[in-house]
Amino acid sequence: MVNFHEILKSFYSLGCKDGALCYAGYRVYCYLKAEKRMTNIQYRYDSELQLLYLIAKKEPDSAFDLFIPSLTTGQLNVGQFKTYREAVTLPDGGKPESIILAICDPSSTVLLYRMTTGLKEIGQKLPSKGKLLRLNVKSGCDKEFH
Repeated sequence: MVNFHEILKSFYSLGCKDGALCYAGYRVYCYLKAEKRMTNIQYRYDSELQLLYLIAKKEPDSAFDLFIPSLTTGQLNVGQFKTYREAVTLPDGGKPESIILAICDPSSTVLLYRMTTGLKEIGQKLPSKGKLLRLNVKSGCDKEFH
């Protein structure tokens, strides 16, 4: 298991003085390591933005993902995410294509929410209107509720 105090000391030594944010960062680190089994997990702090973030890979040969820890009890400034995406440079020298918001709940749940710019292209053809109607009939979704 990851040593709680060592990770917190690391966050503080990077310059993060927000104890709640450090705790959220620790929980995200443990979640990525133990639950998601991600590799090359690194944590960093940008003092100018007051941003604690983690980067990790799904597989050793895949691209890095950017994770921003947040608590459900905290407030989010969604407008800042564009600034974060532009400010963070990944270890390969590139900029993140998306940001994964890692929301930590007091119940120990971590919810990952990927945010991208613009609309993402769908990899396969969407079902026709007729097929959607047939699916609704089979599932019983076409019945009205009274």
